[in-house]
Amino acid sequence: MFFAILETLRPKQWIKNLLIFVPLVFAREFLNLDSIAKVAATFGIFCLASSGVYVLNDILDCESDRHHHTKKTRPIASGRLPKRIAIVLSGALLLAALFLAANFGTLIVIVGSYILLQIAYSLWLKHLAIIDLLSISLGFILRIFAGGIAASVTLSGWLLAITFLLALLLAAGKRLREIETAGHVSRKVLAKYPPAFLQSTIKILLPAILVSYLFYSFQASESANFFWTAPIVVFGLLRYLLLIERKSAHENPTDLLFHDLPLLGSVVAWMFAVFAILYFA
Repeated sequence: MFFAILETLRPKQWIKNLLIFVPLVFAREFLNLDSIAKVAATFGIFCLASSGVYVLNDILDCESDRHHHTKKTRPIASGRLPKRIAIVLSGALLLAALFLAANFGTLIVIVGSYILLQIAYSLWLKHLAIIDLLSISLGFILRIFAGGIAASVTLSGWLLAITFLLALLLAAGKRLREIETAGHVSRKVLAKYPPAFLQSTIKILLPAILVSYLFYSFQASESANFFWTAPIVVFGLLRYLLLIERKSAHENPTDLLFHDLPLLGSVVAWMFAVFAILYFA
């Protein structure tokens, strides 16, 4: 039972919540212990909230998951985790996230908005073409805002725009891979997406991200040396596009990150480069 619960919480997906640290890093406050403590607590709160939503989503999708080639092994779909226990678990996680967020003032507004967005997504928005992609991207933006509130720093409009576009790119790539691997069985919304539309969306978003990041690097960044990170970003984006074109990308972007060493290497290299430039250059 313990391992079934742990698997349902999807701790691997907590990597998405690392976005909460982005405002802290770019504001050059990463060495401020008080700010680090607040942002780390916010990260923990979002891990509780996101896991609560994942459990809820698995409860709602357990019937369709049983017909999916990989999701059928999930604890709730396979029967390893009873629904009644999953319902209690989801409620406890979401309430705990809200209770803890209330101790950080306006953070509860962001956490509450995130939870409401994810519940709406699980119940309704994920069935609406394009709206589902925008909903996923908005979830990433809320993480950035949460990090900004926790660290008490001003958010860069360019970073918000790049994050939004990148999340859209990953969401479109995820939908394309779902169509290619499982057809319309895994999600009803996939029937509304012609593969050519998603391919075009990816090829529109990729240059938009590149241009936005290059402009930010050369004109709006916090350091004159920030342009050195641009080649790493170009490589990472082109590597992702290559994997999509090869049809070798995983359905889940997180799984793709951990299974493709060049892509993972580009992300790690970017993180080290950004930290070095902002704090030591």
